[in-house]
Amino acid sequence: MLHFFILVFLGSARQYSIELKSQQTQQHLIELVNLLQHSHAQLLELQHYERIGQDLQGLLKFETVFLEKQINKKNLKHQKHHNKKEGKHKKRQHQYMIVNEALMDVIPLTHEEKDVFQNSGSLVPIDFGIEQQMEHQSQKLLSTERISNGAYIADVPLTNIANTMFIGKLQIGSAKGKNTFDVIFDTGSALTCIASEQCKDIGCQKSKRYNRAESKSFNEIGKQVEIVFGSGTLKGLINREQINVDGLNLKDALFIEVTQQIGDAFHEGEFDGIVGLGYPHMTGVPTLFDYMMKQHKLHQNIFTFHLNRATGNSGSQLIFGGSDDSQIKGQWVYHNVHEQFYWSIMAEEIRVGNKNTGICSQQHKCKMVIDTGTTLLTGPTKEVRTLLSMIRVEPKCQNFPTMPDITFVIDGNNYVLQPKDYILTITQAGVEPPYQHSSMDQIVGCAGTIFPLDLPPKQGPLWILGDVFITKYSAKFDREKNRVGLALNKNVLK
Repeated sequence: MLHFFILVFLGSARQYSIELKSQQTQQHLIELVNLLQHSHAQLLELQHYERIGQDLQGLLKFETVFLEKQINKKNLKHQKHHNKKEGKHKKRQHQYMIVNEALMDVIPLTHEEKDVFQNSGSLVPIDFGIEQQMEHQSQKLLSTERISNGAYIADVPLTNIANTMFIGKLQIGSAKGKNTFDVIFDTGSALTCIASEQCKDIGCQKSKRYNRAESKSFNEIGKQVEIVFGSGTLKGLINREQINVDGLNLKDALFIEVTQQIGDAFHEGEFDGIVGLGYPHMTGVPTLFDYMMKQHKLHQNIFTFHLNRATGNSGSQLIFGGSDDSQIKGQWVYHNVHEQFYWSIMAEEIRVGNKNTGICSQQHKCKMVIDTGTTLLTGPTKEVRTLLSMIRVEPKCQNFPTMPDITFVIDGNNYVLQPKDYILTITQAGVEPPYQHSSMDQIVGCAGTIFPLDLPPKQGPLWILGDVFITKYSAKFDREKNRVGLALNKNVLK
C-alpha cells in the first residue's frame, strides 16, 4: 500500500536455500515469525512465548521470553517514543515533498493526465451493492495477445518467492539489455518506483539500478519526493520515461527514480522497484495503469492477479486487459469499490468457525482492502485481538486439526480461509505451512498470519486482505466499473 504495510517475508525456509540470494533472509523469516508470536502474545496478554533463533551450526534454538505484565504501560512508553520520533521527522519534512498530498499541484501534468482525475470519479463513497456477472466464456491467454481492434491483453509472469512476494518484469528506458527490472506490482500503492544508479544504500546495491545516462527516452522533471511505506521510506526524483510492460509501450510516463532507501524490507527484498496499481487519487498523478487506459492499449480496462502458492515460476501471473478463466473454479463474483483510493470493498461479517465475531455488521461494515503488496492479513488492533482470542493458536500448533476456519462475508458471499491458509509453522527444517510436513510432531513453533495494524481516518480503520487471501481467491480489478472480482483459485493446495 502507500503505507506499503509489511511486505512481510514468510514462507518455507527449506526452499529458500535455492530461491533466495542470501542466507540472511532465512534468519529474517524466523525473526518475523517471532514478531508475529510476540504481537499475538501481547494482544492476548499471555505471560510468555518461545523466541526462536539459530545456534552456530544453524540449528534452531529456543528461549522463553517473559512479557511485561503492564502491557498498557509498555504501549504508552512506545507511543511517547514514537511521538518524539515523529516530531523530529516533521522538522525534516520541508526538504522533501511527502507523497500523501496531491502531486498534481507541483508536477507539470499534460491535459490527458489531468483528465484521469476528471474521469475516474471523486473520493466520496459509492454504493456498495453487489453486481453478479457470469462469464461463461473461458479464455486462455498468450503473452501480449493482440485483439482485432488493436488493443492488447498482456500476460506478465510472476515469480513466487516462497509465498512472501510475487515478482514480475518491467522495462524502463531505451537501453536494451540494461532496462529490465524485477518489480512488485502493488495494488496498495500508486507510484512506479525504480532503484536509481544514484542510490548508494544497501538495498540499492543489492538491486539492479536504472541509469538515466544510458536512456535516450529519459525526460527530466527533477522534483524531490519522499514516499512513506509501512516497512520503510523511499526518497527520490520524479521524472518521465518510456515504460514497457510485456510489449505494451507507454511513452513519457511519470516514475520515481529512487535515490535513497530506508527500511529493512527494501534492504532484504529481492526486487528493484514497485509498480503501484491503486487509484491515482492516492498521489495526484496517473498510475501506470492510467497510462495504459489513456493510450487505449487494453482490450478491457481491467487487470487480474492469478497467484499460485507453488513457489518459483509456477503459473502465477498478472494479466492486463483480461483474465485467464481457466485458472479459477466457478464464476467471478463482483463487489463495488467503496472508495476510489485503495481497492476497498465492504464486509458485513467475519466468522470464526460458525460464530459471528461481531466485528462487522450490516449497519457497521468493515472496509477490506485487496492488496497484492502485503503478504499478511491485517486489521485494527482491537478486532485482531478478538479474532485471535477465538482462534487460540497453541505454541506448537497442537490444536491445528481442530482449529476453526475464518470466513469473510462480503455482500452475502463467503470467503473462507482454513487453518492451512492462515497458519505458518516452524520445524527443525525452518518455516513452512503445516500441510507441507506429514507429522504434527515435527512442529516446534506456530504463528498465525494475522497482524494488528491501525490506520487513522480518513482511510482507516481498515482490514488488508494480502497475498494470504489472494493466493486462494484470484482478484480482478476493474477500473471501468470500479469493482473487484473474486473467484476461487483452482491451484489452491489441497
